Amino acid sequence: MLCLEFAIPPLPQFVTVGLAVWSPGDRHFARTFGVYDLLLVKRGTLYMKEQDKEYAVGPGKLLVLEAGLPHEGYRACGEDTEIYWVHFIHEGKPAYIRQEEIPWSSLLAKGTVEDEEPSAQQRLYMPKFAAVDVEALEPVLHEMNELHGRLNAENALRLHVLLAGLMALLQAECARTVLPEPAVRLARAAAAYLDAHWREPFNLAGLQEELHFQADYITRCMKQHIGTTPLQYVLHLRLEEAKKLLGGTVLGIPDIAERVGIRDPNYMTRLFSARFGITPGAYRRRLRQREESAAAAGTEESGH
Repeated sequence: MLCLEFAIPPLPQFVTVGLAVWSPGDRHFARTFGVYDLLLVKRGTLYMKEQDKEYAVGPGKLLVLEAGLPHEGYRACGEDTEIYWVHFIHEGKPAYIRQEEIPWSSLLAKGTVEDEEPSAQQRLYMPKFAAVDVEALEPVLHEMNELHGRLNAENALRLHVLLAGLMALLQAECARTVLPEPAVRLARAAAAYLDAHWREPFNLAGLQEELHFQADYITRCMKQHIGTTPLQYVLHLRLEEAKKLLGGTVLGIPDIAERVGIRDPNYMTRLFSARFGITPGAYRRRLRQREESAAAAGTEESGH
């Protein structure tokens, strides 16, 4: 399956939604549209061409026509054809990625109290053209269409929330039919084990015993499919937790090091500095300075 890959945030924005029955002989007109046009066929077949590629969108199939690309019907409907459509916009141009190449297990940086913008690493995936689970998608589409028919100030936000939910279901479609190869399953199993045991002393032998594979092979699988070795994965989790504790507690550096499973605070400082380009102490001071500046600004505003 070919999937569209969008950088998020921002999320796609809702424009309009509809449900219609096309009669035999109806055919989509030619246009180049500035929005994405998501089509889901419940019954019948819609014949669409985007640029030079033709799609016969039959029952239970979904097609996403892309913004800025010319599309038209290349053949008239031969029977009553029931179609949901959703128009949405997104500021970025999507990339194309094969379903089996989506890096579901890749680690992403977590947001912290210091961040002023969301991570730029996040992605949204949706099928370009595929058979989908209509029973899962239709309740959301039906509710969107009903709300749109009686749009008012009270329910407008709900439409945008439903669009986000629809996107989550479409992303699940990209994941649900993939049967991971054994190496991917092993990498994910190793990550799950480490997620549960990262506070404990790192023990590659324990991981090997738990998964019944040689440590070298587990390491190769994690490196290939998650992007880190088991030790790097554990250190990632520990340092992300250390960032949270530095911002959210008054614990000293030695106590934080102990909390995150690093016995030597000096070693944690070296790791933290290498990863984030700042020492733990300087990171905490910068957070406090920002908080004091924000508080001072608030005091000045209230005094005017």
